[in-house]
Amino acid sequence: MSKIKKSTMIMFRNKEMVKWGNEDINLHELFKELKKLVCDPVRNLHDMDGDMYMSDYHKLSEAEWKILSFLRLLEGDSND
Repeated sequence: MSKIKKSTMIMFRNKEMVKWGNEDINLHELFKELKKLVCDPVRNLHDMDGDMYMSDYHKLSEAEWKILSFLRLLEGDSND
């Protein structure tokens, strides 16, 4: 990746704020949150052949709620 593209990505990542649940976070933080809420529980599902910890179920449910809330905000903004 060229230096221009990399620096542009860093600027974009650090400046773009999104509504995530009850807080505003940048895109880098958003994907870190998604990793924590989705990737770890899904990896456990694979490791345990479909069984799930209740804590993983809670994380996936929280991710679903926040994703749907964020999409509602985006779709509402595009209709204005």
